[in-house]
Amino acid sequence: MKTVRDVQRPLFAAIAQVSKKIGAKIYLADYVMSPRPTIWFCGTAAHKSQLVAFFKQKGIRIFALKGRQRIHFDPRNHAATHTIVYQKHVHSGVVIHGAASGIEVVFCKFEKTTDRWMTYRAGVESSANTTYLSALPEIDFLGARLPVLRNAKAVAEQRNKWGKVDLVYTWVNGEDIAWQERRRQAEGGSQKESNTLDSSQSARYISDCDLLFAVRSAIRYFTDIGKIYVVTDQQTPQILGPLLDRVTVVDHRDIFPEDVSTPTFNSHVIGAYVHRIQGLSERYLHLNDDICFGSALCAADFFDEYGRNHQFLSTAVSLPFEAKGKHTVAVNAAGVNNRRLLQEKLKVFAFRKFQHAALPTLRSVMFQMEQDLPEAWAATRCNRFRSLKDYSIAGALYQQYAAAKGCAVSASIRYAYFDTKNADSLKGVKVLLQDDWRRPQMFCVNDTLTTEKSRGNKHSVISTVELLLTKEDGSVEPLNRPIIKFRSLWGLRGKRVVDI
Repeated sequence: MKTVRDVQRPLFAAIAQVSKKIGAKIYLADYVMSPRPTIWFCGTAAHKSQLVAFFKQKGIRIFALKGRQRIHFDPRNHAATHTIVYQKHVHSGVVIHGAASGIEVVFCKFEKTTDRWMTYRAGVESSANTTYLSALPEIDFLGARLPVLRNAKAVAEQRNKWGKVDLVYTWVNGEDIAWQERRRQAEGGSQKESNTLDSSQSARYISDCDLLFAVRSAIRYFTDIGKIYVVTDQQTPQILGPLLDRVTVVDHRDIFPEDVSTPTFNSHVIGAYVHRIQGLSERYLHLNDDICFGSALCAADFFDEYGRNHQFLSTAVSLPFEAKGKHTVAVNAAGVNNRRLLQEKLKVFAFRKFQHAALPTLRSVMFQMEQDLPEAWAATRCNRFRSLKDYSIAGALYQQYAAAKGCAVSASIRYAYFDTKNADSLKGVKVLLQDDWRRPQMFCVNDTLTTEKSRGNKHSVISTVELLLTKEDGSVEPLNRPIIKFRSLWGLRGKRVVDI
């Protein structure tokens, strides 16, 4: 299975080799702030034409950027231009890797009066004189050795101190007979009067092939992936097949302290202790097994250059003093408890909700929160099923606490949420089959309520997800020959649409 870096490596090396051959100067301008490394191309108009001719000969695609909008690239334009260079890997008509897995090439403009090369838009650097460029250090990256801008190198070194980003999935196989027996015994002794409406909802324990797609998508699309942990209860995710070798299975008993009531079937309890995984990196993503990567992402999409974690806000908000009762679902009950505790302990009015996407988390902040808000753990850890007393410790409570402590900042991500019980929610599922420049960077297929209809809906969605998250790599689709000669005779007007 090809990763983003696997796709980029031959393309990056080819750009470096051809640029050297034709006499143009290139510089590595960024390799950590985006999953797509950025190259400055400093050369003459003839050099640019030669490079573009090479792209055409090899079937390599290119378009220019205006903001994030794709526009036609005109090599005759002498202005500084930011472009995406890529090949389209297609399987069964779906773009597995495309522009989002490409290389960003900045065709710089030379200002003779100031002896400076200028870019179209600011990155980690926006201009540089020839004296500065001539003295840059060189590094090896993606099969090529080339000079690197000093700001780019400094940012990369800062990020490298933090290491890779680990992924932590919580998972259960609800069809396991031994697990079902443990659940039956636990249900017999639970305090059902404090359970939430959805505490025993069977959808919470359905595995299907969600974890397989989730892990496969992470390996394929996340460029800064570290270790992958799967936290579970005396089970092994055989659904992963050969990918099982890529994960570390962590049993609940490995991370739970003695005062946790076990076995537990409460995701709030499980999430409250994942930061105790032995060897877990400081920066990790906490994910449910129904959350997938849809296109190229890197650590900078989840943590900023100061080390703070990003948080992805929902458009929904909640009032802080909602009443709780037997008809309250777990997420709302925990939200009420979170908000009350934060207001009492930190004087913070927390009304935000968050997207059901990956949760970027700082391990040290989780440990500090455990010290500062022990009430949340004390109220949650004994509830074997989702309870009105729970706190969503690893979810909203962490995000709100981290923001209050200055350790988290708001960010955005292209995201889609599909609820299998909601037919309207599923109407847009074909957005997953768009090219990777437009489709969601992350998406969730969530089972909130199990019905005969929702099971059918789930299988319908999975058939679409399978097309995108196939184990196949896809073959390079050849360039279409643009027909621009006789456009006016055919009644065609306007700019030629870029071949994407």
